[in-house]
Amino acid sequence: MAEKNTSLSLTQELAQLDERLVALLMTRTNLLSRAAASRRSKNLGITDPNQEKVLWQVWRDTSKTDNLEPQILKKIFHLSNNLSYARVERNSSNEKPLCLFPRRKPVDIDLDAPQDQILRSMMFFLGATNSAPLTIAPFQGNDISLELINALNLCGFSLSFQNRQCETQPVPSWSMDNKIIYAGQSKFHFYLLLCLALGQVTRAKFTGSTKLKIHDVRPVQDLLPQLGARLTIVEPHSYGLPVRVESSGQLPESIDIPKGVSKKFVLALVVAATTFKAGLSIRLHESFSSSKLLRKGIGFLQQHLPELQFEGTNIIVPPAPVSLDISTVDIPVDPLMSLHLLVLPFFTDGKVVLHGKWPEYVPHLHDIMDILHEFGLRISVGGGKITSVMGKRPQKIAIDITSCQEYLPLVLAMSMGLRGQCAITLDTTREDVDYAQDLLENLGAGYAIEPGFLQLGMPGAKKVNESAWQSPGPYWTLAGALIS
Repeated sequence: MAEKNTSLSLTQELAQLDERLVALLMTRTNLLSRAAASRRSKNLGITDPNQEKVLWQVWRDTSKTDNLEPQILKKIFHLSNNLSYARVERNSSNEKPLCLFPRRKPVDIDLDAPQDQILRSMMFFLGATNSAPLTIAPFQGNDISLELINALNLCGFSLSFQNRQCETQPVPSWSMDNKIIYAGQSKFHFYLLLCLALGQVTRAKFTGSTKLKIHDVRPVQDLLPQLGARLTIVEPHSYGLPVRVESSGQLPESIDIPKGVSKKFVLALVVAATTFKAGLSIRLHESFSSSKLLRKGIGFLQQHLPELQFEGTNIIVPPAPVSLDISTVDIPVDPLMSLHLLVLPFFTDGKVVLHGKWPEYVPHLHDIMDILHEFGLRISVGGGKITSVMGKRPQKIAIDITSCQEYLPLVLAMSMGLRGQCAITLDTTREDVDYAQDLLENLGAGYAIEPGFLQLGMPGAKKVNESAWQSPGPYWTLAGALIS
């Protein structure tokens, strides 16, 4: 009798090995998280350099026999450590999932709209470097804002906050030289502080949270010599923070920004260039021409600094000092975050009123507003407030979110609230479509997907997955909350 062939293919062997690898990685993450949480409870840093040295030595010694590439291996080591550090930083655990228990009665919401974080940070910077006092009100404090305020104050600026407003005062001088500056968790803040250092002779060290430790700064590192500066990555075989920056203060009249450089760096450079004595002319690669971030941020800058020019791919920042002709400023609302509140009447009926300055320059904002109108929402803007109520609910709709796909989590949640089908035209090559499929599979929803098209409300729904859904980001978490 012939023996049964039990040999596995290479793919099957790899799959089994990966299953064990992920299980070990989960165990390692839990152990390292416990150590990091213990240090944090004692008001110590969540990382332990001595512990990391011991563990890295194990990785290095064990890998010698197979001659693995040390740079790549060191990056994997840091990434595996950051799984634990990131968990501790956000005070969460896979053993304690967020459980959602939605209310089932009509909403009655009346509050201040959440402000745009990027624009708020820009105004903190402009106020700090301005020659006259500035009041930013209302001030919506959060960890990210406080990290920037603390970093600017460390450099010698004067920012304070109380009674729901932030005040900046002019200072005779400031310096980043020989400072260790904590940029926190925001890439934009890191780049903003980095670019601020370019205008003076400076030697500074920048540190940051886990997110910045795994952020690849090499494209900016390659560009900085053209701006009279040098960036050195401190950790061997790492591409992120901490970094040391040495700047000569000798800036060119103009610079070309190549493809692949972070859009947040470009915006930060434009904002920081308002402190450069000779200003700066920036020529962008054509790939930046469709950047929503740059159009939003520079459009906001031009409202307060009309002499700043932005045409096509050319930006001209006037010489310092630039002066803001205002004493108080109200930061525009964040439409992406605000609309997650404004859509609540679609799910529960009722009314939502948000107070704030609705932005006028956000690219393609009218597209998502038109889409929400098709869902039956009636949103009105005026008099310093935004009001939302529900009109007639459609049975089924077909929409195109190609121009505003950052709203996919919100649109997906609303599509799940329809009784009929929803056909969505979108770019299916983007990573967020994978996140959408993951959520739909977890919910057991019936759907069909093909290049450029997602159909929801299809028959053949599956059983809801009982395991906790791992949200890939905050807006997906909000979408999950709305669906629930």
